[in-house]
Amino acid sequence: MKVAFKSLIAAAAFIAAGAASAATVTVTLGSTVYKGHTLSGSETLTFSPDGTSWLDVIKGSVASSGVSTVVSTKDSDGYYTSITMAAPLVSLNVDGVTDDLQSLAATGGITVTAPVLRAISTGGSITLTDLNVDLNAKKVYATVVGANGVGTVTNVPLWDIDTVLGPTNIALPANGSGVFNLTVQGLHLTVDGNSKVVSSLGLARLGQAALAAVSDFGSISMSVTSTAVPPQTACSVSLKTTDKNAALFTTEVTVNNTGSNAATGWQVNWHYSKPTLLLNVKNAKLTNKYLTNYTALPTATNASIAAGGSTTFSFRGHANGGAPAVSDLTATLDGQTCAVSAP
Repeated sequence: MKVAFKSLIAAAAFIAAGAASAATVTVTLGSTVYKGHTLSGSETLTFSPDGTSWLDVIKGSVASSGVSTVVSTKDSDGYYTSITMAAPLVSLNVDGVTDDLQSLAATGGITVTAPVLRAISTGGSITLTDLNVDLNAKKVYATVVGANGVGTVTNVPLWDIDTVLGPTNIALPANGSGVFNLTVQGLHLTVDGNSKVVSSLGLARLGQAALAAVSDFGSISMSVTSTAVPPQTACSVSLKTTDKNAALFTTEVTVNNTGSNAATGWQVNWHYSKPTLLLNVKNAKLTNKYLTNYTALPTATNASIAAGGSTTFSFRGHANGGAPAVSDLTATLDGQTCAVSAP
C-alpha cells in the first residue's frame, strides 16, 4: 500500500509540473474582454537616418497601404528628413496567467516604390503590411507584397530586433483605464527580408550596396490602452462523474458562459474526501495539493469562451474503493463567481 501511494504522489508531481506552462491567449482589440478590460492601441514605425538615406539613394517614394497613415518630410534639397508609418493594433498574444505580452499585431503598412535608375534599380515596389512584433523571438514579421514576381508572402521574418524598451506586461488596472507604451529598436533585415526587398524593388549593384549599408532601419513604438468594463459575465459550472464504483471513474466538467460578452480566463476548484490520482486529463491543466485539493485552469485553446458558449474538460480518476465524494466545488469565469453543481 505504501509503495502504491508513493507512486500516486510521484505521478501527481509529474502532472503538476506539466501544468506550469503558460497558456497563450489571443486578445482581439476592441472586441475581446480580457480580465474585465477591453484594449485598443496603435503602432508607429519610424525610419532611422540610415533608412531614409537608403531611400534617397534609390530615389524611392513612400505611400500608405490599407488603414495606415504614412507621413514623410523632405528638406529643401529634396532629401528625406523623416518617415513614419502609423497603424492600428488589431490583436495581442498574452500569457493569460502572468499578463506578459508575447506579440503585437497591426493592420496596414507602407509601400516603397523605386524608379528605374542605371546600376541602382530596374524598378519595382514592395508593400510591408500587417507588422507583427514578436517579443519572444525578437523579430518583426510582415506580409510582403512585392513586384518582379515576388507576389504576396505572409508571415515573412522581416527584421531582427536589437532592444526592447518599456514594460512587456499589460499590468491591467483594477478599474478605470490604463496606458502602457513599448518600443523595439535596432531593426536589422533578416536574410529572407533582404531577399524580398532586393527582388521586389529590382535593386541592382549600387542599390544592393546602399541597402547593405543600412545598419539599423529604425524603431517601432506601440501604445496600448486598457479600459475596464462593468462585469457582465454570468456563468455556471457542472461536474458529472460516471463509473463511480469502477477502478477508474470518469468525470466531465463543463464551464458555461451564459453572459452577453465573450469571457477570458476560468478556474475550477474542488476537494476529494480521500487521495485521488487523476489521469488522462483532456482540455485542462490540473494542479493539486495532497491529491485531494484540485484546481483546473484552461489550456491555450479554451481560455476564452464566447457569449452563450461553453468548454468541457475531462479526466479519469483512481482512488481505493471508487470515486470519492466531492466538496468545496467553486469556479470563476473572467474573475466572476459561477454557480456550481456536482450531481
